[in-house]
Amino acid sequence: MSDLPLASPDSAMPPEAGATVEEKLAALSTPSTYGPEVHEVRLIETHFAWVFLTQDTVYKLKKPIVAPDLDLDTPAKRQHNCREELRLNRALSPAIYLGIETLVRGADGRLRLDGEGVAVDWLVQMRRLPENQMLDCAIAAGRVPREQIDAAARLLIDFYRRQPPIGIAPDAYVQRLQQQIDTNRTELLAADLGLDPAVVDRLIAQQRAALAKLHAEVAQRAVQRRIIEAHGDLRPEHVCLASPPAIIDRLEFSLDLRVLDPCEELAYFAIECSHAGAAWVGDRVFSLYRSATADPISVALYCLYQSHRAATRAKIVAWHLRDPAFRARQPWSAIAGRYLSEALEYLKVPPDC
Repeated sequence: MSDLPLASPDSAMPPEAGATVEEKLAALSTPSTYGPEVHEVRLIETHFAWVFLTQDTVYKLKKPIVAPDLDLDTPAKRQHNCREELRLNRALSPAIYLGIETLVRGADGRLRLDGEGVAVDWLVQMRRLPENQMLDCAIAAGRVPREQIDAAARLLIDFYRRQPPIGIAPDAYVQRLQQQIDTNRTELLAADLGLDPAVVDRLIAQQRAALAKLHAEVAQRAVQRRIIEAHGDLRPEHVCLASPPAIIDRLEFSLDLRVLDPCEELAYFAIECSHAGAAWVGDRVFSLYRSATADPISVALYCLYQSHRAATRAKIVAWHLRDPAFRARQPWSAIAGRYLSEALEYLKVPPDC
């Protein structure tokens, strides 16, 4: 599930005319809501949604929240977001994203799915994937067959090839990356995150220097029309090593966050595979991408992308400290500090690369 900017659920979930949040959660946690064939429902809470798992199917109910780049505070906005999630993810996993279900209040006052009544909310319906075949779980178990990684890589590469290039002026693309680096500095230095300001300033100074040195190559990425509408949140937990493979949870709520150089997205994926304990997976996927596309990206630019994405990941991880529901689940400050240290290491590229 997406792990991006947070909003406090306590302050952003007002009651609605159709049904309260509590009513919806109670109904969707009840097996009979889904029909007589469902005997058990498991609930998982993410930052932006409640996810209900039955034996074979997954239902995702969006939280009525407002966060950076995301506004889900009305049923109509959540319905639109569900449609976007379905549209975007069917490009990679059409057999997994089944449709949109309507939560309605019937004449008897009960909430049910897709029956007669007044619509109170909408849910994305997905086929449930086997947990032991999700890449993060496979890495944790130490069982990641190379042939399945290669199959997932082919799916991703074919997706990249089908995406039309995004027209962006060369200087504008360089400025966009510069602005992202500067924004990361501001957000990483927020006092409530408690990150070491000396480390942050050293990292950002080195990223700015690397970008200045690579200005011409970064601009050339736009000239070569390499920028596309990508996945936007490519991590091991979003890759299923089934046959055929599936890649899920494409980021639906921000076009800007999906507009990427595929090499930047793969740099992010490599970082997360390394954190999960299988750096070779990210390296393998990137190698297959370069072989299939003859992409001329330099090691230096790929490492800058890795450093930039590691800094961004440090910021997102630290934001967990602002969410009471997630604050105590992990040592977020320590994890963010690790990402910052790695972001510095990625910039130690030999001069001839």
